[in-house]
Amino acid sequence: MLALLEHPNIDPVIFTLLRNDAGDPVLALRWYGLMYVVAFVFGFLVFRWLQKSGYLRIKAAEVTNYIVVGVLGTFIGGRLGYLLFYQFDRLFLNDAGLSAGERFGMIFRVWEGGMSFHGGVIGVSLAVLIYSRVKKHNFWNIMDGASHIVPFGVAMVRVGNFINGELYGRYITDENGNPIKDPDKLPWYAMKFPTDHEASAGQHAMQQAIRSDYIAANPGVSVQDIPDSIYHVPPVKPEIWDQVSHLFPGRWPSQIVQFALEGMLVLLIVWVLRRYLKRPGQVAGVFLVLYAIFRIPAELIRQPDTQIDPAQADQLGGTAAFLASLGMTMGQLLSVGIFIVGALMLVGFQIKAISGREYGTGERRGGFFRDTLKDLPEILGLRKKKAPAEEEAGSSPE
Repeated sequence: MLALLEHPNIDPVIFTLLRNDAGDPVLALRWYGLMYVVAFVFGFLVFRWLQKSGYLRIKAAEVTNYIVVGVLGTFIGGRLGYLLFYQFDRLFLNDAGLSAGERFGMIFRVWEGGMSFHGGVIGVSLAVLIYSRVKKHNFWNIMDGASHIVPFGVAMVRVGNFINGELYGRYITDENGNPIKDPDKLPWYAMKFPTDHEASAGQHAMQQAIRSDYIAANPGVSVQDIPDSIYHVPPVKPEIWDQVSHLFPGRWPSQIVQFALEGMLVLLIVWVLRRYLKRPGQVAGVFLVLYAIFRIPAELIRQPDTQIDPAQADQLGGTAAFLASLGMTMGQLLSVGIFIVGALMLVGFQIKAISGREYGTGERRGGFFRDTLKDLPEILGLRKKKAPAEEEAGSSPE
């Protein structure tokens, strides 16, 4: 039998510039944030190529502007979407008894985490809609361009989730529905996460082992002087993990599944189908449909957010009870919504050409990697841009 999959167990913080008195990073570069940077760099390169090939009907100077608009829409929409969809009970029903100021402050407490993909899609769509209307660009054309990028962004964010040990999968259980902890009884694809806070016995044993290790390395230190930061995992020393891993249940590695399906596979299919979809808006519709098709079953192995877990509807009430009545998770419900929107776009624009001039054969083909590598010196500023008959190729307002 193959061994269990191993969590990477690396520090989510790449390097720290500033720490607070407790030793926690205040200003730091994290892998999760770096994944967003990688996604937006990829987005810039793709948008630049699409504009130059004539597919994206904007001027070259607008490429950077749309990337900035996309970044703002992603973060604002993703954050507000998380609060609306995943913190509705706390924010609007006030089940935690917070003051109005504390609830308003939740918007800005980004260091506590919380981004919604579906909220990000809504945010980007609204941001692009407003900006494209101001600039008199074809909204559907811009959204088609964005659909060449977003699946890669999804994949990169899942990499960040995986490194953080968050958004992990459901328990792998025996025939009686009990979580399996014995590695000899777990399938090869099972994974144990040191961040699994539902494994209370494992977390308690791990904290004790970490404390003992710290005291051994710092003779004479008092328990009161031990910094809280030592308990933050990952990473956890391999020898400590070996002591306590048997107390952690095996889970589905849902981040890997979502990386592969919602990210890279959707990206591949979109880039193949772009050759055959002639009307603006159809590529965006295909992306929404494909994402929903893969996200809905992925939710069957992904652990729902604790505060809205339908399985805990009797204890939680509110949103959890609503989802339980539908037999869905929040991710499934939202994905059904974007599936319907995407299908209407795909079919509706095929029936009636109301979204603008069709893409020509040349615009729907071409080699992104070949053309981008050829233009890399220009992108890096090592070669001057060619004089512009350019770039006006992509300047049609349609």
